[in-house]
Parts: sequence; C-alpha cells; structure tokens
Amino acid sequence: MRRLRWVLAALAGLVVLIVVVGGVAFYVESQPSPHGQPVAVIVTPGESVSSIFDRLAQAKVVRSPFLFKAYSAIKGVGVIDAGVYFLRTNEGYARTLGRLTAGPSSLKLTVLPGMTVSTIASELKSIPGNSLSGSAFLRASTNLAVFHSPFLAHATSLQGLLYPDTYFVDPLGTAKELIQQMLNRSAQVFEADGLSPAGHYHSLSAAQVIVAASIAEKEANSATGYAKVARVILNRLAAGMPLQMDSTVRFATANYSNPITGAQLKDPSAYNTYSHTGLPPGPIGAVDSAGLMGVLHPQRGSWLYFVALRGHRHLSFFDTFGQQQAAISRYGVR
Repeated sequence: MRRLRWVLAALAGLVVLIVVVGGVAFYVESQPSPHGQPVAVIVTPGESVSSIFDRLAQAKVVRSPFLFKAYSAIKGVGVIDAGVYFLRTNEGYARTLGRLTAGPSSLKLTVLPGMTVSTIASELKSIPGNSLSGSAFLRASTNLAVFHSPFLAHATSLQGLLYPDTYFVDPLGTAKELIQQMLNRSAQVFEADGLSPAGHYHSLSAAQVIVAASIAEKEANSATGYAKVARVILNRLAAGMPLQMDSTVRFATANYSNPITGAQLKDPSAYNTYSHTGLPPGPIGAVDSAGLMGVLHPQRGSWLYFVALRGHRHLSFFDTFGQQQAAISRYGVR
C-alpha cells in the first residue's frame, strides 16, 4: 500500500511538472518577438483553418502549429476570410489570431495622373505582399479584345484609359479584373464629365480629346494650367502648326528625367510632335477629370506658345514666338 501511494504521488508530481513545463512552454511560444520580420501569408478561398495554421508555422509566424491550434481552440476562431495577411515572424499568438479574425490586409494601388501603363505595372510590382505581378499586368494590357469600354472602340492601347485613382487590389484576383476595374472607372468619369464616345468637341473626336488631355496634364503639371495648354493645342492644330510638346518627345523616347537631346527632338516616332504635325496616335499617360475638362472647356485665348519662366509660379502664355523669346531673355527658364 505504501508503495502504491508512493507511485501515485510520483505520478501526480510528474503530471504537475508536465503541466508547469507545458504552461511555461505555451507562454514562451505565445509571446511576440521584438525582432520579427515582415511576411505575407495568402489565404485561399475554402482553405481549412488547420491548413492555414500549418502555413503560419511554415512562414515562422508561429513556432508551433500544435500549440497555436490549442490556443485558438481556447480563444475561439471564426471564419478566416481569403486574402493576404501582413504578419511578422514570431508574431505572438494573441496578435496573430487578432489579425486573422480582423480580415485580410488591404493592398492599395495609387494611379496618378500622367502615369503610363508600364509605370502602373511598376507600382503594382512594388506593393508588399502582392501576388499580382507587374509583368502579368503588362501582358494582360496588350490584349484589348478581352476588355469592355465604350472608349476602346478607336484605341490601339490602354494608354490614357486606366483612370487615376486608388484601387484596392485583390491579391487573389487577376490582372484582367484589375484593368477592367480601371477602365470602368474611366468610362464612368468621362461620361459624367460630358464626353461621349461618338461625340466631337472643338473639331476633335472623343479619342482625340483624351489624347489632348494627356498632353495638357503632362505640360501644365497642375489643374490651373490645363485649360490654357488645351487652348494652345487647339490653336496650333487649327493653324496647322506642329504641337512641339516636350512631353510627347519624352514619351516617344522614354526619357522622363534627363534633358531632351537634339537627336530625340528628331525622333521619327509618331508620338513626337516635333517630327509630326497633329496629335499623336494615342494618349501619353493616364487622364483624370481635371485634364479632360481642360480640353472640353478650354480657356479663351489666341496663344500659340507657353513656357515656365524662372520666378513665375505658373506657365506664361504668348501669342507669338518673339514674345516668348523676349520673356525668356528677361526671366530665364526654370
């Protein structure tokens, strides 16, 4: 009997030891590390909670999937929505579970006025944790036949038709879905601004209005100058003069930061408005409502020239080349 009591006491002590050691281990494992590294975990539609927890362990968000499952069973875990979750290695059980139940992180893509399709693809590529690649975006953008927009009828590319806005990117979605969302936004805004796909405005087709707006946005670089630059474009077109807009040379030669060279001014590209009269065959960047309205409602004036003068906040506009050169001699170009 004494021996049995000793065995039972030993077993009880062992159980207590296991509980204590297990509790300490559980506590240590569940605590966040101050040196965790950022990771992104993608949850696919219909994925089981057990599978998600195993992948958390693979990504080193939690060290023990078994203990984390036990913790979650105690705390309770609901539905974990599909999407991308930005976590950290050794995140800690409470924080990890809290982030999972809060829902997937938002992936934001900001498209600015003037951005080209390739620039948008680069921005998409730079979003942390995003599984939608920039190369996939570029490949999808070349297949116009799969997209729908009333403004695609006469377009040769998506340039100028991907509306500048902030988009929430679905990391489980496709490039085609994202592009269609941008096209829908453009169509919505353009038509609300009064642009009809079949309409004509100041002798320009709707497609040409978008081209002119893309140039105005690049040249003026502020909403205050769009309507004036648009007037210069219209005046030069009416006079049969080449537009001679530097922004078109930069687009044609992919030179967006360095000084334009004499050779680039003579580049034979149809987008170079120094080499060719008339508008380019397509837009040179993303067009927003402000740029579009500048062309639809240009400011009255007889200007044919403009320049950014040193010490002047806005562009200066002139009727003659002589007037422009006199102002440049006096102030210099900024």
